[in-house]
Amino acid sequence: MFRFFKNIINTVIVCLAVIGIFTLYKQGVFTGLTDGSFCLFSTNKDKIESEVGDFSKVDDEFNIDKAVKVMGYKTVIAKHPSSGQKMIIVDSGKKPLLTEEDIKGDGVKYKLEALCKKVKYHSTGVQNIEITDKGYMTTYGQRVPYVKFNAKLSNFPHTTVSGIVSVVDHDKKNQRLIVSINDKKHYSQLITSEFYKNVQESKTVK
Repeated sequence: MFRFFKNIINTVIVCLAVIGIFTLYKQGVFTGLTDGSFCLFSTNKDKIESEVGDFSKVDDEFNIDKAVKVMGYKTVIAKHPSSGQKMIIVDSGKKPLLTEEDIKGDGVKYKLEALCKKVKYHSTGVQNIEITDKGYMTTYGQRVPYVKFNAKLSNFPHTTVSGIVSVVDHDKKNQRLIVSINDKKHYSQLITSEFYKNVQESKTVK
């Protein structure tokens, strides 16, 4: 059962990551591949983690699971082992994937749905996104808006995942997409808040 839910959560994470890459492509970021302005793929975990944020104050109950850079798009994935909840931060540089106005507005559901329809992972797609709540939380020393959602996966019609999507877009050079996700029965906003409130701005000069 644990492996089943792990596969579901990983599918959603992959979907979100591919959504980000697709959005960057639409915004013309891939032109950098031709002039050598950034590396196609990097797995230097410590370097990428330090560039995305300062995680030194995060409680020991959380682990930084992965940190990768794909086409200039930096992603840190953390996990809360006892619950299986995952937290994902995507630093897309100067190109926002979503904005605070998107999160606070009524169109965020449709933006996520439209992008998810373009992405499939092993014939699985995220669908039936339902926005269930809106609120504010603290991360990177900022008070930022979030939307809470439920969603289903096409290959797992009887399973619902829950989570939040937020953004930190005050620094125009470092646009960040903030995600936390778990299966619906085990998702905890308290876990989300506890992790993100201790994530601070990076001390690394980029």
